[in-house]
Amino acid sequence: MGSIVKEDHWLLPDLAGALQWCGQRTRQQIRCTLAVTAEYARTPEESRNALMSHLAGIRAVGERSGGISFSVKPSAIGILFDHGEYIRNLSLLFHEALDRGVPFEIDMEGRPLAGDTIRSALTLAGEGGPLTLALQAYLDRTSSDIAACRNAQIRVRLVKGAYRGDTDDFITIQEKFRTHAETLISAGVSFSAATHDPVLIDWLKEAMHDHKNLIEFAFLKGLADKTKTEMAADGWKIAEYVPYGPGGQAYILRRERYLSALEHLGRSPVP
Repeated sequence: MGSIVKEDHWLLPDLAGALQWCGQRTRQQIRCTLAVTAEYARTPEESRNALMSHLAGIRAVGERSGGISFSVKPSAIGILFDHGEYIRNLSLLFHEALDRGVPFEIDMEGRPLAGDTIRSALTLAGEGGPLTLALQAYLDRTSSDIAACRNAQIRVRLVKGAYRGDTDDFITIQEKFRTHAETLISAGVSFSAATHDPVLIDWLKEAMHDHKNLIEFAFLKGLADKTKTEMAADGWKIAEYVPYGPGGQAYILRRERYLSALEHLGRSPVP
């Protein structure tokens, strides 16, 4: 299928543009999570280039205020071809962010990378400092991964999942998301709920009405702009995931596939 929207709807071309965008969002009481579009590095050179882009981004964010966090995709920094290099790069980025007061997050990608990604996050958590990890509702292992994150004091960003998971049934994934969210709510821990599903958002708002401080609703750049601003004005904590950099075709394709699948089901994201 062709592009549904132009590329800059989903991501921004460079770090300067991303920081400017985050400044606008901060004034709207919306926090940003920045992410370099680099992914699927297959060589040391590609991994090093991504590492330098991430370091530059973290350093730039560290010079600003506004609570901007920085998220990394393991595939961008070596996990696909050299686990040792990946761990070194991840630790370097984590400690750079820690030293500069930048909240650090790790994205979850395809199912084959889940185990190594979880283990690396648990290792970082043992080194001290706040850490957020995305966990995907469509994986069968997520219940045990939530327990491991709670034990390690890793904040969970609960997502439905944009890659190939253990199920692709919409209702099943919706039910799994709710079950995992109930686990986090019952534990009384702070977490992020990343969904554009109006049913889940309404349910979460009702469930957390008296505990707004414990939940952050996370959305993607390019979706739910009306919902973001309205919820922020109503006192909810709101975050927006903002990718930037050259390329990003794989990221855009995942977004288009998501909207196409919703249209096929007769559903739509929140406005």
